[in-house]
Amino acid sequence: MKKIAFITEGGAEMGMGHIARTLTIAEELRNKADAYFLTKSDKTVVSQIKSNGFNVQKAASDARILNLLHQIKPDIVIIDKLDVAESFAQQLKNNLKVKLVIFDNTSTANNYADIVVNAVMGSNYKNRKFLDRKTNTLYFYGLKYEVLRKQFYGFKKKAKKLGKKVANILLLFGGSDHLNLTSAVLDELLGLQEDFKINVILGAHFKYDNELNKVLAKHRKKKAKVNIFRNIRNVAELMNQADLVIASPGLSVFESLRVGTPVLSFHQSPFQKNGFKGFLPTLDKSEVNKLRGIIAKKDFADPYSDYIKAFEIGEGKQEVIEAIIGS
Repeated sequence: MKKIAFITEGGAEMGMGHIARTLTIAEELRNKADAYFLTKSDKTVVSQIKSNGFNVQKAASDARILNLLHQIKPDIVIIDKLDVAESFAQQLKNNLKVKLVIFDNTSTANNYADIVVNAVMGSNYKNRKFLDRKTNTLYFYGLKYEVLRKQFYGFKKKAKKLGKKVANILLLFGGSDHLNLTSAVLDELLGLQEDFKINVILGAHFKYDNELNKVLAKHRKKKAKVNIFRNIRNVAELMNQADLVIASPGLSVFESLRVGTPVLSFHQSPFQKNGFKGFLPTLDKSEVNKLRGIIAKKDFADPYSDYIKAFEIGEGKQEVIEAIIGS
C-alpha cells in the first residue's frame, strides 16, 4: 500500500476544519494507503487524530517535520493549513520526490504542488478545475470540491420539507468558539417568547462552561428544552433534524446546507467575515438582538434555492480523492 503523510494544524484560534478534512481523506483512503499525521498543534488535536485510529506525531518545527518525513518515506504528502512556506514545499519536492497535495493555501508554495484544492481560499466561490501547464499543477477551485465527511452525503436523495415555523435549532460554533457565541446566542434565543427546542454542540477547545451554565440557570424554565453535546459523531443527523443551524462561517455552514437545513452565520474574526463575502452575509456578535426578526422572516440561507444549489457543495469530492490516490 502507498504511504500518505498528512501535515495539518488546528486549535483554539484557528478551529478544527483542517483536522476534520484530513481525517476525512485518511478515512476515505484507509484501505488504499497507510496514513501518518504530523502536526505542530496541541495535545487536544493530537488526541482527536489518535481517537480516529491514525498514527500521529507532534513536531515543534518544519525542520522536525522534514526529518520525520525522511524516516516515513511517504509516496504522497498532503498539507492542509494556511500560509504554506514556499521553501518548505520546495524541499518536499526536491528532496523527497513526493506527490504533493496542498489544501486551503494561496501562497507561492502552490507552484511546487502536484494538486491544489481551494474550496474557499482564492476561489471567489466559483467552481473551476484546470491544469497550470507552467507548473504542471492541477487546481480544484470552489465549493464543489469541498471534502465533507461521508455522513453528510446521504440526505440529498431524501430532500426534507422545510416547516412553516422554526421549532428546532442547532448551535455549533467550531472547536473553541473563542468569542463564546454559544452563550450569547443561546441567551438571546431562550429570552424570546418562542419555545424552541435547542441542541448545542460544543467543540473540543470550548472553555466557557461556567458562562454557559449561568445562561441555563437564568432560563431555568426552558432549560429542559436545551440539549448539550460534546464529542459526538452524528452531527449530520442533528443538522438534518433541525429547522435552522446557527454556526460560524466555515465547514459547518457547508455541511448544514449539504444536508438540506437552512443556516445563519455569526463570524468570529475579520478573516471569517471577509472570507465569506461573495457567498453569504454574516452577523457580528453584537447583532444577536436581530435573531427575533431574522427567524420570524426566515431570512437565512435556503439550501433549496437556485443560488445555493449552483455551488454544488461537495459534489466533486470523489474527483479530488481519485486525483490524490491516482498515479
